[in-house]
Amino acid sequence: MIKNFGIDLIENHDSLLLAISGGIDSMVMLDIVNKLKNKMQLKLYIAHVDHQKRPSSKDDRDFVVEMAEEFSIPCFVENLELNNDNNFHDYAHKKRYDFFLRIAKEHNIKKVLLAHNANDNAETILMRLTRGSSFEGYRGILRSNYYQGLQIVRPLLNVSRKDIEIYQQANLVPYVNDPTNLEDDYTRNRFRHHVLPLLEEENPKYLEKINHFSIYQTMAYDLIDSLSEKIVKNIKFDDCFELSVKELLKQPLIIQIEVVKKIINLLTDNKIEISYQNFIDILKLANNPKPQVQFEIENQLYVYKSYDILKFRTKSLVFEEYNFVIDGFKEIKLPNGYLVSITKNPNKNNGFIYKICYNNLDLVFPITVRNRMNGDNLKTKSGTKKLKDVFINKKLSIEARNSLPVFLDKQNEIIFVPGIYQKETTGENELFIVVLEE
Repeated sequence: MIKNFGIDLIENHDSLLLAISGGIDSMVMLDIVNKLKNKMQLKLYIAHVDHQKRPSSKDDRDFVVEMAEEFSIPCFVENLELNNDNNFHDYAHKKRYDFFLRIAKEHNIKKVLLAHNANDNAETILMRLTRGSSFEGYRGILRSNYYQGLQIVRPLLNVSRKDIEIYQQANLVPYVNDPTNLEDDYTRNRFRHHVLPLLEEENPKYLEKINHFSIYQTMAYDLIDSLSEKIVKNIKFDDCFELSVKELLKQPLIIQIEVVKKIINLLTDNKIEISYQNFIDILKLANNPKPQVQFEIENQLYVYKSYDILKFRTKSLVFEEYNFVIDGFKEIKLPNGYLVSITKNPNKNNGFIYKICYNNLDLVFPITVRNRMNGDNLKTKSGTKKLKDVFINKKLSIEARNSLPVFLDKQNEIIFVPGIYQKETTGENELFIVVLEE
C-alpha cells in the first residue's frame, strides 16, 4: 500500500466510480483500488472524460478503455462538446461532475474517487492565495465533499507526487503522458514547474506544512460555517433575501462575511464570484448611516439597505410610472400588482377596506390614482406636510414608497395613501376604496 493512501475513505462492499484520465495519478489510484477489490469486496466502475482539447486525447481515451477491459471493469466515456466560453475550466468541471452523477444514479454508486494528490493541493492553495479567494476557498482541495448528494473522495490527497512516481515504477503501472503538462501556458503548470521547486528547496517538508495549513483552515471554516448557517436558515426569502442590519452587525466580521457569501450563493446558485473587496463594500453599506443606500455588481447583484433591512436581489428595482383617472365606481389593476376597486359595496373578504365619506361625490370624481411625485403634500389639521417626510418618519423603503398608490380628488388634492394617510372628510354618502394586493 502506498504511504498515506486514504484507505479510510473506502468501506467494505462499496460501489466506487473511479475517474480515470490515463495519467500517472489516476492509473496508480486504479491499480491500488483494484488490488483492494477482492479483499474489500468492492464493485468498481471507471469514468473517463475526453475534453477533446488536443488531438492526442483520443489516444488517452482508447488507453483507458483498454485498461478497463484488462481489469474487467465497466467503463463509461463522455466526450465534451466544443465550448467557446472564456471559462472552459468551469464548463468542463460541471460537465464532468454531471457525468459522474448520471452514472452514479444509474448504477447505485455512492462514491466517486478522484486522483488529486498533495502537490495538486499545494498548487491550488498557493494559486488561491495569489489571486484571492474566500476563507472557504483557502482550505484547498478537500479529501471528501459532496456534489448533489454524491460523495466525492480523494484517497491520494495526502500522497506526494514523488511517492506516486515511486509506486508507479515499483509496480510497473502503465499510464499516458499529457504533453500540455510540460507547458507553461497554464497557471497551475507555472506554479508546478517554478514555485513548488523553490519551496522544496526552502523546506523539503513543505507539502506537509501546507497540508497542516489546509487542516487548520478547514477546522476554522467548519466553525464559521456552523455559526453563519444558523443565521442564514432564519432569513426569509420571497423575491429577494432580507436580513436585519442590526443582527448582522452583532456578529464578528468573519461571520458577517460568511453570511453575506451564503446569501449571495443561494440567491445566484453559486454563479457569480464575489471578491473580498465586494464583501467589504457590502458591509460598508450595512454600516452606512444613511437610511437608503445601495451597492451593485452590474446585471448580477443588487444590495439595498433600507433603514435596518438589507435586501439582496439579482434584478434592479424598476418602478413603472402610472396615472389613472377613474370617473366612477370601477376596478383597475395597477402595474405594481395592486387591484384597486372603488365601490359602494365592497367584498369584506377581500383585501383592505378604507371608507371615505362625502356629502357630494361630484366633488370627488374623477379620482386620479398615480405614483408618488416630488412635491406631494398632505393636508392636516395644523396645515400641510410633505408626503416624503411622512414616508421618512414611518421608515418606509424606497420600494414601498414607489409601490403605494396615491389617490387624488377632482381638485387634485391627495385624499388617500393606503396605510399612510386619509384626508379627514364628513358626509353621509359613502365611497369605499378597496385595495387588494395580488
